[in-house]
Amino acid sequence: MIVLLIFTFTVLYFFNEFYWKRRSLPAGTSAFSAWTQKFGKIYTIWMGTTPAVVVTGYKELKETFVNDGDSYSDKMIVNKFNTSFRGGDFGVIDTNGNTWKEHRKFALHTLKDFGMGKEAMEASIQLEVDNIEKELKRMEGKDVNLQELYDMAIANVINQFLFGIRFNNPAKFNEIKSYLDDFFDVQGSMRVYLSYTINWLPQWMVELLTPDVAKTREGIFGFLEQQIKEHREEIDFDSEDSKDFVEIFMKEQKRRESEKDHETFSNDHLRNMCFDMWSAGMHTTSNTMGWLTAFAMNNPDAQRKMQKELTEVVGDRMVTMKDKLKLPYTNAFINETQRLANLVPINLPHATTRDVELAGCIVPKGTTVIHQISSVLYDPEIFPEPRKFKPERFLDDSGNLKKSEELIPFSIGKRVCLGEGLARMELFLFTANLFNQFEFLESANGVPSLERTYSAVAKVMDFKCRVQARYSS
Repeated sequence: MIVLLIFTFTVLYFFNEFYWKRRSLPAGTSAFSAWTQKFGKIYTIWMGTTPAVVVTGYKELKETFVNDGDSYSDKMIVNKFNTSFRGGDFGVIDTNGNTWKEHRKFALHTLKDFGMGKEAMEASIQLEVDNIEKELKRMEGKDVNLQELYDMAIANVINQFLFGIRFNNPAKFNEIKSYLDDFFDVQGSMRVYLSYTINWLPQWMVELLTPDVAKTREGIFGFLEQQIKEHREEIDFDSEDSKDFVEIFMKEQKRRESEKDHETFSNDHLRNMCFDMWSAGMHTTSNTMGWLTAFAMNNPDAQRKMQKELTEVVGDRMVTMKDKLKLPYTNAFINETQRLANLVPINLPHATTRDVELAGCIVPKGTTVIHQISSVLYDPEIFPEPRKFKPERFLDDSGNLKKSEELIPFSIGKRVCLGEGLARMELFLFTANLFNQFEFLESANGVPSLERTYSAVAKVMDFKCRVQARYSS
């Protein structure tokens, strides 16, 4: 009898997982390379026993994630991950519903009023530009690892925004970055993925199978909690001015406590919000600068065109945001870098908030949906010769910058990157100033490889370069 029950349960389990749950969803297969050609713009893949509907093509992405954005605004939540790493459903990346809406609105409001477009934020970025320039002048003619300089600079901008301080101790920054790198590497491992996504696996077993997750959690959140603790000890709640994001959050937290409405502004939410902005902003912007430099070194004619424009428009002075509209080729160079680098090829999986119809099929509420922006960035009908680096594709016949709504490196829809404005400012100021002051040349090992390595984002392979000052001191 026991054997019969086990056999029956097994048959029913596999019937449910591999037929019944899949019967009404758009068709799919297991290899990305042939999916769109074989199955069309919308199809289903299976991540273990979980279906994910993939949407490709700009028209299809706009019809779903923009025109019907509310129906696709949830995030695919991995509950076991939230429990083991975040301590629950906290922050802005891995939350849904009112919690997500409230914290996204708060973060956007803070970025707008405190960061993006403000002179203080531009000054913070220019300080990091100046530090890199000093180091490059010191290293002129020698091999230099630019990625390390970019990492430190971008981390300082984010840390200044969140906590009001820079990393004056490189060793401390390297320790935190190491934890962050380990976190993203661990998240990509099959062992961790299966531990989180096998529904019947108890939480205690998940913790047993993923001790490295606990190690990275303790390292990252230990740093964040120390910064938050110091703020709480020093904050002046009576002051109308706030120097950073954490102070603004704490003042809002206290205001809500007085009104008995502070559940979503807890300390757990604060530390997870800091983690979300620190981790997302650090990896994406820094690695984009790595790709930009590699593309410039592999395309010296394009590098020279950008530098010619900078010399003619700016000359030997610091480039500011007021110069941005006067530098179309420099902006096109950045646009083409973001398009070709395709930093997050699959994007964060969304989930449907209601039953929707896709490809003639009813897709149930809560189904994972992946918006493949790479299908747009590499679409030859939109961007001819998509694998070639051609900044000119973003210029019109008069050399002016063209608006391209299909350029969507910051994603599309309701969950578009909330730090987009800050990232654009960073990319412009770092690129324009560094390439105005220096020519980036190959090291003894030659030009950088353009092969991709994957972690949280698609990274350029490690490389070194040599720099030569473009202006005499």
